[in-house]
Amino acid sequence: MKKIVNLSSAVGIISLSVASLPLFAQRSEPLKTARLLSEACEPVRVVCFGDSITGAYYHSGGRRAWPEMLKVALNTLYPKADVTVINAGVSGHSSGQGLGRIEKDVLAHTPHLVVVMFGMNDLCYGAVAPEKDAAIKTAFSGRLKAIVEKCRAARAEVILCTQNPVYPEALPHRPPERVGEFAGLILQTGAELKVPVADIYTEWETLRKTDVRSWRLLMSETVHPSMAGHKRMAERVAETLSGRAVSLADVTAEQPVCETAITRLKDGTPVVLAATEALAPLVAAAVSNRFPKAVFTVTPLPVKAKTFAAFANGCRGVRSQAPALVFLSPAPDLLMFDDEEAFVRQISWAVNWSLPFAGSAWTAVGVDPALWLPGEEEPDRAEGCRLFEAVVRAHDLDWIARPSGMKAGLAAALDRWFSAQAAACGHGK
Repeated sequence: MKKIVNLSSAVGIISLSVASLPLFAQRSEPLKTARLLSEACEPVRVVCFGDSITGAYYHSGGRRAWPEMLKVALNTLYPKADVTVINAGVSGHSSGQGLGRIEKDVLAHTPHLVVVMFGMNDLCYGAVAPEKDAAIKTAFSGRLKAIVEKCRAARAEVILCTQNPVYPEALPHRPPERVGEFAGLILQTGAELKVPVADIYTEWETLRKTDVRSWRLLMSETVHPSMAGHKRMAERVAETLSGRAVSLADVTAEQPVCETAITRLKDGTPVVLAATEALAPLVAAAVSNRFPKAVFTVTPLPVKAKTFAAFANGCRGVRSQAPALVFLSPAPDLLMFDDEEAFVRQISWAVNWSLPFAGSAWTAVGVDPALWLPGEEEPDRAEGCRLFEAVVRAHDLDWIARPSGMKAGLAAALDRWFSAQAAACGHGK
């Protein structure tokens, strides 16, 4: 397969053909950083440098993104290595702003490797005349080259990254085709400077055409990836560095998911929890059973909804409540859908609105809607349940389900989950 990215010729930029080659094939020789990791004779420092897609502001409440997943991948590939991965992503930043802070945020760490992912904000300029479009692209390429030169002057190696494709709603400021054009610029810059490029854009575009559901699950909203997307990015960067494939598919939500909330419940410090309305009394009962000294309230989310879209919209109020923990479980009747894309994106928004906009002040947990149903999962709702679970897990959140081989219902599953969280925090009943 070949992907053609048309770039303006007004400033001497030619059409770029990107062959479907291994994503680490552009470098002429292995990176020294890979050798250092293999030898495990000294600590290795990697700095990931970019915007909000690097900085983890949206997809999962700001806990971790592809740089943190890159460390997991490198630990898997090089189990004896002492590797530190530093996240130097800042929301809203362009390559120009990155260049302005490179000394403090990147080079001050004396990195062996800098992984650079800019472009999503550089290309956010709406419709312009062809001459201005060409000038902006030329300036972007120039800044990427300056970033590479500064890193090399500091004796750091560089990997460039293309970014993920976006949904059409990214218009008018981020036309999807322009994301592809900027990916072409990044690839061209890498080729000119002999810098390896982790080509995320081409891989994801291919996936969107061949397995659209999988692509949807990589996205959190219009522009930003979910944690599933961040894992895939980290896999590609790790492969570009090492020349070896690695999978992060089995990496689940960190445990315990809510140590501060569990400790406060145990100690009797007041806690506010939130849960979808029908779930709220069951959460309250499980907390009371597991933590006799707990002082808490469970705020029901105002989501008396007849459609999943209404359910998702009802989750908008979570951020104003700032609870310690959110439990999400839509009624099974809401999980039948005609338009899969709309349904997946509505689930993603329900999850996004249930998390803090930045930082990790609280988290959310998905509760399997099938637990509301007696007996076996009903076929007409089963696909919706599976998609709900897939989106929740794709956002790096924990999932409460019926334990394998058990007929226990929702109340027992909640109690079992709180017990496991208490044990993970080092607390008994």
